Amino acid sequence: MRRAYICLFLSLLMTLLLSCSAQPSSPTIISHTLPPPPTTPPTHTATSTPNPTATRSMRLISTSTPTITISAVPSSPTGVITEISTRSGKAPSLPHIDVYFITNGSRDEPNLALTFDLCQKPSDPTGFDEGIFNALIKYNAPATFFLGGDWMRTHPEETLLLAGNSLFELGNHSWSHPDMRELTEAKISAEVLKTQDIMYQLTGEQPRLFRMPSGFYNDLALSVIAWHGLYTIQWDVVTADPVPDNTAENMLEIVKDRVQNGSIIIMHANSRGWHTAEALPLIIEYLRGEGYTLVTISQLIGLDPLP
Repeated sequence: MRRAYICLFLSLLMTLLLSCSAQPSSPTIISHTLPPPPTTPPTHTATSTPNPTATRSMRLISTSTPTITISAVPSSPTGVITEISTRSGKAPSLPHIDVYFITNGSRDEPNLALTFDLCQKPSDPTGFDEGIFNALIKYNAPATFFLGGDWMRTHPEETLLLAGNSLFELGNHSWSHPDMRELTEAKISAEVLKTQDIMYQLTGEQPRLFRMPSGFYNDLALSVIAWHGLYTIQWDVVTADPVPDNTAENMLEIVKDRVQNGSIIIMHANSRGWHTAEALPLIIEYLRGEGYTLVTISQLIGLDPLP
């Protein structure tokens, strides 16, 4: 019964989120060209998910995209944050870009990315799974964390802990984890920019990657995110770690079954990935044993050089 429940959960997720899961030999990028910059983000009337097959365009990502470097964080010899230095003001605006909807990197090379969501709704606070952090450090494994703004508000020390380690890069996961399809243009901008601002205020840097809460999006959300200079990053391997009875062993089997060159694997580090810390060493050892190289999302899609 447990395995049937997990399989059903995965099937529903994959049907909903991976409708554009064709496997080309180069990064899966859906690109739209925005009109010349107006004074506000372009207005759309679309209310449903765009048809990826109708808009798919394979193209290289410009190397002129600004590079974000996470600065070191003051810490004790044990790695515990001893000081939180905040800045006032808003994050500098990033240049507008075309819309990018990315589910995977190149299928030609054995690189892949581990990603972890750190999010919460203001009415439903979450935590931080130190076991995941410790496993990544132990295995010297790069990863990309997508942080919610409200999560950072209640977890400034953990935000700095991640920002201060060169293994990791940070992305934007909205402020309050809403369904982006239900928001107006102004509210989408607020979700994006408030999160950019708090990360800038805590770390002095800001993300250039964005992950849709629950993977839900429409044309308007994609366009506003690109207007603010961010790449939309989805995934092609769902571990189903929020399912409480999804064991570490079963998570490993899911990864074995679905992973391939260029994969983006989604997990959760907000204490809602019930067995993720237990599964992570098994997953890392398996992937490296199969010859895969773990990289950040920016390395996977060509924004940063590969290691």
